Amino acid sequence: MDRFPFDKVTVVGFGRTGRAAAAELSSRGTELFVSEAGALRTRERRLLTRMGIPWEEGGHTSAALASQLLVVSPGVPPAAPLMQEALARGIRVWSELELSYRLADPERLIAVTGTNGKSTTTALVGAILRAAGMRPVVAGNIGRPAVRTVRQVSRRPWVLEVSSYQLVFTAEFRPDVGVWLNFAPDHLAWHGSLAAYFTAKAGLLRRQRPSDTVILPPQISSRVVPLARTVDLATQKLPSGWAETMAEHRSVNLRAAWGAATAAYPELESNPPPWEQVSRALGRPHRLEEVGQWKGIRFVNDSKATNPSATVHALYSFCEPVVLVLGGRPKRAGYELLQPALCSRARACVLFGEARDMLAGLLDAWGVSHVTAPSPEQALTLAYEMAQPGDVVLLSPGCSSFDMFKDYVHRGRAFRDAFYRLLLTTNL
Repeated sequence: MDRFPFDKVTVVGFGRTGRAAAAELSSRGTELFVSEAGALRTRERRLLTRMGIPWEEGGHTSAALASQLLVVSPGVPPAAPLMQEALARGIRVWSELELSYRLADPERLIAVTGTNGKSTTTALVGAILRAAGMRPVVAGNIGRPAVRTVRQVSRRPWVLEVSSYQLVFTAEFRPDVGVWLNFAPDHLAWHGSLAAYFTAKAGLLRRQRPSDTVILPPQISSRVVPLARTVDLATQKLPSGWAETMAEHRSVNLRAAWGAATAAYPELESNPPPWEQVSRALGRPHRLEEVGQWKGIRFVNDSKATNPSATVHALYSFCEPVVLVLGGRPKRAGYELLQPALCSRARACVLFGEARDMLAGLLDAWGVSHVTAPSPEQALTLAYEMAQPGDVVLLSPGCSSFDMFKDYVHRGRAFRDAFYRLLLTTNL
């Protein structure tokens, strides 16, 4: 059966994944239409003109529904009117992940999801396979859209970080090895409810077969009944000499990655690659990234912590007292998770962004010292003034970045820049 039996496709959203999907489908001769809710940039209009693809911008009209298939960018939620109308008319709706799966033919497909730790674990799987002499292609939510790599993965391992947004609109997506790291409240505004978020994540394993493998923590394995062989993440062991001293949350990522690699390639169990080659993947930008030290105080950028659960993991990564820079656009739930970690690890908090008043109310109730700042740069300066030698100033916002920044990368770079300006200012 043809895995892509469509002649006319609408690409909904023309961000990074939308552009990648349009480029791949156009190269295959598919008739395309692009529908963008916002305004296209001049260079995007030029690109579409050059590719001969008609488009609309500033909203979705019925023209977007004159296709056999809608390929949807991650920013478009299931409740969007266009999605609801397409489904009501019987028009197929796929995520870019589903499209990629239909077009690719990898040797093995390993897919990693979870509320936190996806990028680190995905990078570690790639590092393990690379160190073992294989040629993995690592893509998905970690960086390159999966669809950009579909022509590279023939007879090669394909390692994908997959988000709940991508898993909603899947029909046949089925990894040989799936990893579901953890689950905590996140993205509830997009999904509509915690139950819908969990159901989306469960799409990772819904179509697996008994010959496949899924790696799960007890928190999740107690709530699902996979058809695939289930591996308990809590019981995974690492090769001798690997990561003998490591924070628990990083150890979980590594054990998950090792479990995934050995499930896909069992021969690695008896011949693991050198730890020195694997450990390089632990230094992910914006994930507990040490920016520098000044006057005995360490500055750490964990901008990728966009939900409270991730901030809890970050706080427990340090034995030293932490001055935490916290805030942004709040998620709808989960902030009660912060209380024990803040009470045991935080010297104080500096609050910024849309969430600062809500967070201030919680911290007052918990007895955690805090101040507010109008900008991230001033937040870092205040955190430095409150810290003592031996402390850690930690940006781990526990919120999305969209109130003040384009994304978490933009926010992390702003933190780095603020640190360097702080050095110049205090060194005068």
